[in-house]
Amino acid sequence: MFYKLLATNKDITLTILRVVLGLAIFPHGAQKVLGAFGGYGFEGTMGFFSSLGIPYFFGLLAIIAEFFGAIGLILGLFTRLAAFGIAVTMIVAAVLVHLPNGFFVNNNGYGYEYHILAVGIALPLIIKGAGSFSLDDFLAHKIEG
Repeated sequence: MFYKLLATNKDITLTILRVVLGLAIFPHGAQKVLGAFGGYGFEGTMGFFSSLGIPYFFGLLAIIAEFFGAIGLILGLFTRLAAFGIAVTMIVAAVLVHLPNGFFVNNNGYGYEYHILAVGIALPLIIKGAGSFSLDDFLAHKIEG
């Protein structure tokens, strides 16, 4: 089962999707964990999630998905799990926060178009895995023998 989680083919397209999604999500995770890039840090983010009625555990999962999931994607480590966590986080954020602002990300508010793109990039990674130059591929070959 662990092998199936890691197994992938050496598809450079998946590598590009994986790294681009990881690089796009990482600053959001760093805002939530470190307070970097103008973020509120862990406590501020958890307070915001609490104000939305999101239970502590699920807020923690979202923070883990955006910070550690992005790092995992960049490295190609546990790619399917990282992409799944990011996809779920983006869907929840779109529905709970961004849906009332409309589709477009513009000066009138932060719409949900970014979230659709993130989920669209995450889906092939969930289905096919990390692609070339990934720790998943390396570990899968070690497990396989």
